[in-house]
Amino acid sequence: MMTKYFTSAIVRFDPLSPRKTARIFLARIPPTTRHLMKIQTEFLGKSSTNMPLISVTFKDGKTIDLDPNKESIGDVIDQLDRHSRALHLQEQMNS
Repeated sequence: MMTKYFTSAIVRFDPLSPRKTARIFLARIPPTTRHLMKIQTEFLGKSSTNMPLISVTFKDGKTIDLDPNKESIGDVIDQLDRHSRALHLQEQMNS
């Protein structure tokens, strides 16, 4: 996962849910990148009215919101990497 272009991530999930997409996403963020971006986590309980969410903001200001209950970790990484690769290509063209 190309986290170099992430500026912030918001992750809301139920820690007791059998779906592990949000937990795996958080585990895939390298320790060297964690201090460069803002990571906000919110744990949802049974009585919570909020929906699970993975929201990533990129350096260009674009925000991608994903539902960790409907998407697999592979789909989440593919969607985020697609925009990261576009930013990488743009950065290389400007250099």
